[in-house]
Amino acid sequence: MNEETSNQSEESGTKFMLPSLGLSRLVLQLPRMLTGLLLIDIAYTFETSVGMMGQIRTASSIVAVVGALFMAGLSVRFRHKHLLMTGLAFIMVSALGCGLAPNYTAILVLFSLSGVGMAMVNPMSQSLIGEYLPLGQRASTMGWMLGASAAAYLIGAPVFAYISGIGGWRWAFLGFVLPLSVLSLMFAAYGLPRPRSDEGGRGGSVLEAFRAVFTSASATSCLVGNLIIMSTWSTHLSFSSSLLRQKFLVSTGFASLSTIVGATCFIAGSVSSGRLVNKVGRKRLAVLLTIPAGLLLLGVYNLEYLPLVLVFSWLGALINGMLLSATSNLTLEQLPMFRGTMMSISSATGSLGSAIGTAFGGWILVTYYYHQLGWFMGAFNLVAVLLYNFFTKDPTRDQ
Repeated sequence: MNEETSNQSEESGTKFMLPSLGLSRLVLQLPRMLTGLLLIDIAYTFETSVGMMGQIRTASSIVAVVGALFMAGLSVRFRHKHLLMTGLAFIMVSALGCGLAPNYTAILVLFSLSGVGMAMVNPMSQSLIGEYLPLGQRASTMGWMLGASAAAYLIGAPVFAYISGIGGWRWAFLGFVLPLSVLSLMFAAYGLPRPRSDEGGRGGSVLEAFRAVFTSASATSCLVGNLIIMSTWSTHLSFSSSLLRQKFLVSTGFASLSTIVGATCFIAGSVSSGRLVNKVGRKRLAVLLTIPAGLLLLGVYNLEYLPLVLVFSWLGALINGMLLSATSNLTLEQLPMFRGTMMSISSATGSLGSAIGTAFGGWILVTYYYHQLGWFMGAFNLVAVLLYNFFTKDPTRDQ
């Protein structure tokens, strides 16, 4: 009787998981999006160059990678809900601090706190899905959560433009990022289930958790595959608008509109992937989608006809939204005993992949041109599909 009551209580406790996790992932994207859109204005305030101002984003990314590695150990010792809430608190403090920052050094340090938040919220939001939801609901919830991340671009861009036009970039932090982070923290506190006594590593040591990840060929292959997938997708996000403006001479407004359509397609792909993951399987869907995801991006950077480039770009966003959902679900199920550690390391490798893709993509553009950038993305995805196909296992199907 007590067990039945406990199960019913836990089921009722998951009713608000999706809005709570979705809002936390949306908030997570806002600081980087704000600084990307208003970087020139922030640089002007502190009388420094745009390049120097951009280093606040670099510092935040480095902190996110290092922080995610620390989280791999912390997730064994502490409750995942509490870690996620702590991460949201870091986002809140960062938004308040950046809005009031008196000089460049202050905003450099305070914006880096958003990297700490990213390192905590990203893996814990995924781990909580695996901990509390039944297998059949995890894929669709993961898809909606990834869709919420992309929705930040649809919501944030016009809001930041409007608020900054009235009160400047400081009020974009104080008037939007800060209130939303407070709201997200409240949602997490009351909307997420009460932590179980055995949550986390279930008594295992930190060393045991790391050993479990890196001695599993399937888990390690997932991590490397995810690094590759994130590097190609981040490369596209970094240079797709520049491609349209430089090669096809479109306006900034047209490029922004294309980005909005692409974000909508990505949301549609990630949200619709839930049923496919359950029907086709995590590994099989990842293998089936990796090649077309790379080929579509290859086409974007090599085609010479603008309408086709736009179609390929938007289809690429749709397929990559489905692919990232499939690979996230595959990674989530690798080590049920150490989900927090696995997803934290996955977050670190994803951030590292984004940095590698953007840096290497920039070098290709300096040395060659957009055509070679497309071939890099297509070839890199080929390596990923070999890893997923030959070295990973779907624990939910391969017994």
